[in-house]
Amino acid sequence: MTSALNGSPASRVAIITGGSRGVGGATVRRLAARGYVVVVNYLHDQRAAELIVEAVLTGNGDAMAVRADVADDLDVQRLFAETMTTFGGVDVVVHTARADTRAAFVVNQQAARHLRSGGAIVNLSSSVIINMLTQALALELGERDITVNAVSPAINRPCLPDRVADVIAYLLSDPGHRITGQIVRVPPY
Repeated sequence: MTSALNGSPASRVAIITGGSRGVGGATVRRLAARGYVVVVNYLHDQRAAELIVEAVLTGNGDAMAVRADVADDLDVQRLFAETMTTFGGVDVVVHTARADTRAAFVVNQQAARHLRSGGAIVNLSSSVIINMLTQALALELGERDITVNAVSPAINRPCLPDRVADVIAYLLSDPGHRITGQIVRVPPY
């Protein structure tokens, strides 16, 4: 774990898997700018994760980086445990790492167990199975006022990470919190 805190109280805490680059990195920057405490999950590129944490801290946000393989049950349990110990809870999980079904299942399972009421899960998806998981969880977690959505960038066409991060940020906003169980397609460019 790489951790650095500016000391302000945690209001909304977000775990972003694959948060060191691409859509995950763009989402970290977007949520930190909106006042979220961000946990940057990475697997291989510790330096990239540290750089994004440093950028958040420079902007007076709170962040930490946690290495975890999102397809490994114990690693994901540790990711959530470290987040809850450091920041007191988890409100949002944005899963952008490893588009395989196992990783999505493991991350969503822990999110369902640990998210505070009123929270949200957003999965980056190009898979029918992940979309079905998203919709099933939306039904299951609705009674706790937890929204669950998937964002599906254009396949085989350029789609800027910032554009996808904008859609994710909207789903996490107050107006976006009314949307659940949806697969939001992001057009190219």
